[in-house]
Amino acid sequence: MFRTIQVHVIKKDNQDLLHLALKRAEICKLYPGMWQIVTGSVEPDEHALAAAKRELSEETGIQSNNWYKLPFLGGFYDIKRNSVEGVPAFAVILNGSKSISLSEEHSEYKWLRIDELEEYMPIPDHIAGSIRLEKLISNQEHLEIFRI
Repeated sequence: MFRTIQVHVIKKDNQDLLHLALKRAEICKLYPGMWQIVTGSVEPDEHALAAAKRELSEETGIQSNNWYKLPFLGGFYDIKRNSVEGVPAFAVILNGSKSISLSEEHSEYKWLRIDELEEYMPIPDHIAGSIRLEKLISNQEHLEIFRI
């Protein structure tokens, strides 16, 4: 059972691939002001993909039918539980512009090129997942293997 999911949201702008970055609101108890990708908790008896779709909608207002299960797990050490957590990673590739409607959990968003992610995001998993996603996108045959 997984407790957390991550969703990489990407769109094409001219020749650039842009990654959605969200800034956590200052009111958040956990990591206020931190830039991140869409993340969230899996509710009891909820499938990880259902949690990913729910979190994307709640945090950004985006709904999409263009989903991918990325071929890796993210992970982190949970100091409260003294355990290492595996995190299923998903991606949504947007075609065209979508308006973003942030929840109160986030105060700001940006669309960033891959070379800008480290400037904003402190979590290596979010950056590494974005890099892996771009490599998949560059090979459509490989990307299609992971379409949901």
